[in-house]
Amino acid sequence: MFYFSGFDPRGPAHYHTLYGEQAKLHTPLNGLDLTLGKRRRSGKLANAWTISLPDDGTVTDYEFLRWDDIIRAHWPKNELELLKSALPTYWVFLRANLVGRLLKIAWPSALTVTYPIVAFLGLLLLGLALAIVAMVFLSPWWLAFPAGAAILAGTIFLGRWLDGRFRSFWLLRVYGAMQPWAYGKLPELDARIRDFAVHIAEKIRSSDAEEVLLVGHSVGTILTIPLVAELLRLLPDLGTRGPDFGLISLGNCLPLVSLLPGSTQLREDLKTVGTAPGVRWVDFSARRDGASVTQVDPLEVSGISRPAGIPVRPQQFPVRIVKMFAPADYAVIKKDIFRIHFQYIMAGDLLTDYDFFAITAGPQSLAERFPEFP
Repeated sequence: MFYFSGFDPRGPAHYHTLYGEQAKLHTPLNGLDLTLGKRRRSGKLANAWTISLPDDGTVTDYEFLRWDDIIRAHWPKNELELLKSALPTYWVFLRANLVGRLLKIAWPSALTVTYPIVAFLGLLLLGLALAIVAMVFLSPWWLAFPAGAAILAGTIFLGRWLDGRFRSFWLLRVYGAMQPWAYGKLPELDARIRDFAVHIAEKIRSSDAEEVLLVGHSVGTILTIPLVAELLRLLPDLGTRGPDFGLISLGNCLPLVSLLPGSTQLREDLKTVGTAPGVRWVDFSARRDGASVTQVDPLEVSGISRPAGIPVRPQQFPVRIVKMFAPADYAVIKKDIFRIHFQYIMAGDLLTDYDFFAITAGPQSLAERFPEFP
């Protein structure tokens, strides 16, 4: 089991702790008393831990693929850096009519793309306008200038508070990294993906596992596509000989990049992965999750046609987060866009047909849990 995180600077220590805590919370619901081993290094590219189910002997090697160093290197540290990253990114979005195209397939995603830049620029302009008014109309000057500076500082703190509440700046950072990557401007990330493919191929060749899963969450759903395409170049019989191979996308946001005119290579890789006979691709996304593009065929909306007789993949299963909680609890949780986007890898209060812990460490294979549609 290989996990490719989203654009999150938190590394494997955070995700190891999160998995252990959430698995224990979920045990009363699914009955899987999972034992989580200690975190260890797995070469230069990953941290790993073992998850065992003593009742029936199921053992899973869980590997967290590390790119948090690249994320931190491309994480704007202040509002000025964020503005310098966001403006060229949204200029590309505007020229590509990304918001208009998203409106036709998933309007919540169009809103999620639009509101961070509107909120950011709106606050900036409001703060500048109020500061100018204060400096023009207040007197004497030694009172006006501190008042203007105080207004600008207050605007910054207000923006940071809103970011903590609605994660607006986090989304700007995501878009500010993924758009340049789609246009070939993050070569270090391309190199890391190729290194991941070599690492995983070596693990597959030396493993006696019955099944290998690659799980991408959030932005990871985008980056697993070139990763699997590279894996297929290294292992042309991936999934058809040796262990079964499953690709799992959680909170799929592929169209946010594949709809951009410059993402030619991603679309080529998308066709390769979506039509590979040995790659069983299953998508789990929630309509409530505005940070994902849910219940759309990523190949079809990206203008990619499948040859006749090829199964429609990804196989899509809606995640009903509303069913995971009592109404009063859900009424609170649904207001937190960040929590909703991470619910795929967290425990709920009620059992549903989506169970991250059973999928990643339970005794049933992906094919057994989710038989492919005829």
